[in-house]
Parts: sequence; C-alpha cells; structure tokens
Amino acid sequence: MASLSSFFLSNRRPFRPPLNPKSNPHLVFPLRTLNFSSKSTPHPPNPNSKPPLPPPPPPAAVEKKSFAVATGELFLGIASRVLRRGNYEGVAMFKDDEESESYFLKRRKEGIATVVEDPVQPEVVWEQTEKDVEAEKSRKKVTSPGFSFSAAGLLFPYHLGVAKLLIEKGYIKETTPLAGSSAGAIVCAVVASGASMQEALDATKILAQDCRLNGTAFRLGAVLREILEKFLPDDVHIRCNGRVRVAVTQILWRPRGLLVDQFDSKEDLINAVFTSSFIPGYLAPRPATVFRNRLCIDGGLTLFMPPTSAAQTVRVCAFPASRLGLQGIGISPDCNPENRATPRQLFNWALEPAEDDILDKIFELGYADAAVWAQENPVEDLVRDDSSSISSSLAQ
Repeated sequence: MASLSSFFLSNRRPFRPPLNPKSNPHLVFPLRTLNFSSKSTPHPPNPNSKPPLPPPPPPAAVEKKSFAVATGELFLGIASRVLRRGNYEGVAMFKDDEESESYFLKRRKEGIATVVEDPVQPEVVWEQTEKDVEAEKSRKKVTSPGFSFSAAGLLFPYHLGVAKLLIEKGYIKETTPLAGSSAGAIVCAVVASGASMQEALDATKILAQDCRLNGTAFRLGAVLREILEKFLPDDVHIRCNGRVRVAVTQILWRPRGLLVDQFDSKEDLINAVFTSSFIPGYLAPRPATVFRNRLCIDGGLTLFMPPTSAAQTVRVCAFPASRLGLQGIGISPDCNPENRATPRQLFNWALEPAEDDILDKIFELGYADAAVWAQENPVEDLVRDDSSSISSSLAQ
C-alpha cells in the first residue's frame, strides 16, 4: 500500500478524476454549488449543467507550506517508511509455516488473543488483547455491515458528514460496530456517544479556531484532549465497549497494528483515541506516546482503515482512494468526484485547520459522497442483524 505522505508529496498536479456517470450532486445539494475558495462569491446553480471543478491553485500557493504542514510531512514520511518495512518483515515471519505457531503462542503469553491478516491490506497483521475480544463477545446483538473510518487528520468534518447521512438513513444503529484510526477513531467515539454530528462540527471549529490563533504543530494534542474531555459524556467508554475498535500502532519490538475496543473509563477511551491520532512530533514535541505501558504512535500508519467486528465492513476514506492505491473502499471522494479540492489542498487541511466555511463544505461533501453510495446500496438490501458475525470476525 502506498504511504499517505508519499501519495501527496509526489502528486503536485491538481487531481481531476474522471466524472462518475452514476453520481448526481443535485440529489443532495440542489440549491448550491460547492466551491473550495473561501473568497469566492456563490453563484446560483444551473440545473442543466454540471458544476465546474475548482481552478488549480497558482504554483506559489502549491509550494507554500506552513510550519505545521512541513512538520507533519517530515514525520509522516519518516514513520511510514520505517513502519512499512517493519510490517513486511513481521508478515513474512507470521506467514512462515514453521514460525507462525510459535509466534502466535508467544503473543498469547503476552495477552494477545487474535493475530489476523487484514483482508484489504494483506501486508498488515493486526492484533487484539484478550479483554478486547471478550468485550466484543459480550455484545448480544450486532448489525452488519460495520463502518470503518480512515485516518484523516483535520479533515475530520468529512467523516462527520458521512456519519450524519448514514445515521439519518438507518445504516448506522446503536448495534452497528465501528472502527477507526486517528480522526476516524474520534468520529467513532462521537457516533457511539449519541451526540449529533452538527454538535461535533461546532466543537471541531472551536479546535480549529484555537489552532489558527495559537498554532498547530506540537500543541494540537493538548487542544484535542481538552475538547474531547468537554465534549464526550462521562459514560462514553461504556457506550464504546465492544462496539468501537480504535487502532493504534505499537512500535516495540516491531511495528504492528493493535485494535482496542475495551475501555476502563472515559479517560482510558480518550487516551486511546489520542494515541490513535499521535503523529510523531506533531501532536506533541516527542517521538511517541505511552498507552497502557506500550510505546505507540498514530494508528493510521499501520491500520489506515481497520476492520470492524461485523461480518462485513464498509470502509470510509476521506482521501481519493484510487490515488492511494486502496481497494475495497465503500465511501470516498471517488463516489462523487465533482467539485474536488486538489491533493495538496486536502493534505494541507489535514494537517492545519481550514477556515470555518471550508470546514462546512468538507462536511457537506462527506454527506454528498455518502448519499451517492447509499443510492447504489439501499439500506433494506444491505443492513441486517447478525449476532453470529462476532464469532466469524474473530476467527484466528
């Protein structure tokens, strides 16, 4: 799988995917045309014509980077290369017939109950502890499919827009398993908490305003933790137990993805999503963070879109999945590729907060992309109650 950082750093030209003949942006936004320029003046839409793509930014704007973006690029680039090399070595060891059994027994002694090769990212092996597996088994009812939300940085509003549509249309219920990395893990906690997506968007704007005024690099983690403590209810960990899988990357003794979905307290849940979002040297001025006595970093570096505990998982990616080389993605900007920002714009907004009106439009685009996907996947044909899905997803 191509690393997220290398994708954006190697694609300077604006991304203009071919138009999807099945998409119809007027189904969701009949009264406005989305435009990513915060200084532009809205024009009334013409129902007989397709809205134009935004013009490419001037070369100077493309090359100009803030300190936060430059810092994020540096650490993402270094970490993704190191982790990718470590993952391939780990998978080779896991797949060796003579070594796999001894490796699994060793992991069992360390409290690991499952060691599974990811079906979408075959180079990735993910693990779960015994108490996380027990938390999933304790759920009496599971609705399939589950939804997995990708790492997205500060493109968090995209996931909120997707979740809003999925909740409104009945795809996500209280019994629907969820999973996520980084920003994806945060949106899972928000959905499980029962809060509205609009409230979460308003909280995101508070975080964005703080970062715009006081800076982003090295301090985003402290601001994020404070927002989560105020926004999430005291019983959020209970609502998430056995339902929400949070992906973190354990870096010792070899990099590997670890899925956590049993939380002892609200603070423990916040620590999990904070760890899942920990870009080295970006959220705080240190190369890693400690989670449950393990040295860990951003979960998206090993598990970009982790599997859920349901028999089927629909994956949601905030970036154009086709340009990342990812397969099996359900909802992404590829669903409805009109009025798209360039890869550079998306990467900048993922690492440093955009203005509030841009955040609103990113939220709307997530809602629109999910609506196009929903048209092709009617809820009555897709959603079902399937308690047996837990046992099948835990097959070792």
